[in-house]
Amino acid sequence: MKTKNLPSAFTPANNRLRLYNLAQFNFSVKTLMLLLVAVMATLTSCEEDKPEPKPATTVTAKAGDDQTINLGTLVTLDASASTDSEGKTLTYSWAIVTKPATSNATLTNANQAKPTFTPDVAGEYELEVSVSNGTGSAKDKVKITVTAPTGGNINLNEPIEQDIVLTNVVADPTKPDYRLTQNLLVNAKLTIMPGVVIEADADKGIYINENGALIAKGTATNKIVFTGKDKTKGYWEGIMVISGNPANELDFVEVNYAGSSNLSGIGSAIKAGMVISYHGTIPGQMKISNTTFSQSNGYGLYLHGIGQVSAFANNTFSNNSGNAMYLAANLAHKLDAATKFKGGNGYEGVEIAGEVEHNDEVTWPAFTDGASYLVSEDIILESGVKITAGAKLEFANETGFYVRDNGAYLIAKGTAANKIVFTGRNKVTGFWNGVMIISSSPLNEMDYVEIAYAGKRNLSGMGSAIKSNLVLSGFNPGAKLKVTNSSFTHSGGYGMYVQDGHAQFTGFANNTFSNNTGSALFVYAEQVHKIDAASKLKNSNGFDGVETSGEISLDNEVSWAAFTDGAGYYINGDLFFDSGVKLEATANATPTLYFATDKALYVRENGYIIAKGTATQKITFTGKTAQKGFWKGIMIATDSPLNEMNHVNVMNGGKTNLSGVNEKANVTVRYDAALKVVNSKISNSGGYGLFVKRNGIINADAGTANTFENNTSTGYHKEQ
Repeated sequence: MKTKNLPSAFTPANNRLRLYNLAQFNFSVKTLMLLLVAVMATLTSCEEDKPEPKPATTVTAKAGDDQTINLGTLVTLDASASTDSEGKTLTYSWAIVTKPATSNATLTNANQAKPTFTPDVAGEYELEVSVSNGTGSAKDKVKITVTAPTGGNINLNEPIEQDIVLTNVVADPTKPDYRLTQNLLVNAKLTIMPGVVIEADADKGIYINENGALIAKGTATNKIVFTGKDKTKGYWEGIMVISGNPANELDFVEVNYAGSSNLSGIGSAIKAGMVISYHGTIPGQMKISNTTFSQSNGYGLYLHGIGQVSAFANNTFSNNSGNAMYLAANLAHKLDAATKFKGGNGYEGVEIAGEVEHNDEVTWPAFTDGASYLVSEDIILESGVKITAGAKLEFANETGFYVRDNGAYLIAKGTAANKIVFTGRNKVTGFWNGVMIISSSPLNEMDYVEIAYAGKRNLSGMGSAIKSNLVLSGFNPGAKLKVTNSSFTHSGGYGMYVQDGHAQFTGFANNTFSNNTGSALFVYAEQVHKIDAASKLKNSNGFDGVETSGEISLDNEVSWAAFTDGAGYYINGDLFFDSGVKLEATANATPTLYFATDKALYVRENGYIIAKGTATQKITFTGKTAQKGFWKGIMIATDSPLNEMNHVNVMNGGKTNLSGVNEKANVTVRYDAALKVVNSKISNSGGYGLFVKRNGIINADAGTANTFENNTSTGYHKEQ
């Protein structure tokens, strides 16, 4: 075989080398492939050993369907359809994302599945709920569209549990914006805008509870109105406030046609347009101004218990079946003069009762419309009260007015044109009990005051027989009173009674007493000298003058007045001059002393008597009944050289012997006593006219310088 020539690269030697290299290459690839397979097998084995992860829990939030509702309707949101893929417990958090610019709506129970809120402004509200299972959460939104019916009559038929604002949705002020179809319970802040009209169905009411508040501020031209569906007096219940929230306020508001029945929580007899009451020890309160209460079937406004007004001004009460208003006397100073209480009410004024106790003096106003205070139960002052000129207090049957001690006082200063009047509601003699001053304050004063128709029965602390328009108590330290230009009339007893003991006048002038069943005035003897001659005590009284008895023991001589109107003195018990007393006639008047049966005048100890009349104005000592021997007579038992009787009449004494002697006489001069008596007439004694005991001192001409008539025994007798 012929050998071919090959290229050098394919020589036999080269060919062997190439075969060797190829073998080596094949081995490497094979080895690499085996290694790759082993690695892949190992990796696959590791992946198969690792457990597969479980899928994550899924939370789904569902905020509920969108809603369209009427303004004022309570909205209940509902996220209860929200789910957790493993059934875990979910928590909720709601928030209002958007709302109308003027809305004050807030959520109640925002951390529950079904919170609530009441839209207060028409428009759109978007709310979002966040639902969580602790490790995951989800959110969803819901839209609430609120419409305001053009015809008004939006029902307020759900309790108000969150702050809400009621706006004026009907321009016509004669048509209602809102309707009460059941009692409205207010447990949050209810704000009512000007122009809103709320009409209530029959016997429904509004209750501002302890956690609630009512802010109703209208304007003079755009008032807020609470009224009945039917314009009938007493159609709906009215408004009850037990909330003590200081924000409570009525301004330019009308409350009409209420008082259908008592509001819950007060007595069945209490019906009113509005009642302000209390919760526990916390008083309900309300600021009231420029507001009208009318057409109630009871009171216009009633403050129950400790309920109070934080401010009160320029209100009007009209055509209420009951009294215009009632409040505790302790709040009377909160009233203003300008409020109109007089306008067709059952009582044209303010009913008050109870105690008055403050740290500072308070002033009771006089109402410019002529309205009065009606005192339905006793008034008891425990602190200072000033009553404004022109004020009038009318008292219910058997009620009284007491000024206690320990800081209490009464300042009642009227004017000639505007007197302060204390009188009975019925103008019947002895209708109410009267005024009693116990306070010893020097501030007590009455000027231009009229007290009338009292003296029904004795005031507390006085004997059952003591009935009077005014009493000054003698209990220690004793009442004090300055009384001027005042009148006391139509009492069922005394016009005024000043008890024995410590009671006293700090001033007394120009007073008038008339038509009193008893004496015009009783004053313990030691105070008689404080009564002025110009006071008028003679005008159809049981006794036209001053009734007195008791002792006079003072450091200085005192004078008893000769009353210019001819009034006298009635001595209802024994009278003792233990210090000097002067009785002196004037050109136009002279004192006359009338003694009760078997009573006497004793001049003793350091006392003396100066009784000086004139030829035309004689001083008279006589019995209350003009009957011989009606009273005991006069005993002179001191040797004072000042004892004198000149131009005096002594008559109708000698009923029984005077103390310390056995003889009966009009005038007796005791042992070592002294008397000068001239120009006098001594008559109608049941014994002697003038009897002078042994060693008694008498002017020598006593038997001839005087006149003795119609005495049972000798006219003049001096023991030897």
